[in-house]
Amino acid sequence: MKLRMLLMPAVLTGIGVASLFQPVLSRAQDFGPTVSSAYPIAFSVNYTAMIGNAPPGSCGCFLLNGGSTEELIHLWRNFAAVAQVTGSRTGSVPQSQQGLSIITYMAGPRYQFHPAHRLTVYGQFVAGGVHGFDSYFPRNGPQSTGAADSLALAPGGGLEIGVKDWFSVRAVEAEYLLTKLPNNVNDRENNLRISSGIVFRFSTSRLNR
Repeated sequence: MKLRMLLMPAVLTGIGVASLFQPVLSRAQDFGPTVSSAYPIAFSVNYTAMIGNAPPGSCGCFLLNGGSTEELIHLWRNFAAVAQVTGSRTGSVPQSQQGLSIITYMAGPRYQFHPAHRLTVYGQFVAGGVHGFDSYFPRNGPQSTGAADSLALAPGGGLEIGVKDWFSVRAVEAEYLLTKLPNNVNDRENNLRISSGIVFRFSTSRLNR
């Protein structure tokens, strides 16, 4: 009897503490879509590998290394707006004595869904511009230059894995990148970009502090 009477306050105290922490634990287990009404903003930092081809239309593929950032804002239900800046660089383009540096800046819509615990799958379409430099961009006549700009389009998608309520890992993001930089053939480049990185999510409670 004495042991039961001694244990009863401890059990009641444990139940009380558990009930106090239950809302916190529930929030900590929020592994829903990357951005939602509860987590309206997210920011990612990624390593990006870009596969280009040279000369245009051939299979002389080459690798550019770089990085990217993405900023997400929740719009409505499973839709978000994404803004993206990516930089890529190679010191040697096949069949050329030149290197190549590229910066893209694009934005567009994203649709995301949550097929399983901790997993977010998304598809997106971004458009904007590309700036190429530290290379050679041939033009008709004497107008060839070491830098050029053009339109850029990039449909793609990816997979993210929730680790904490505020932190996710971007396992993979794949994009087809179309650019229209001068190349003395068809002024069209078809590229593939693969990225992976980390994502920080910001909840309404943190933003309102």
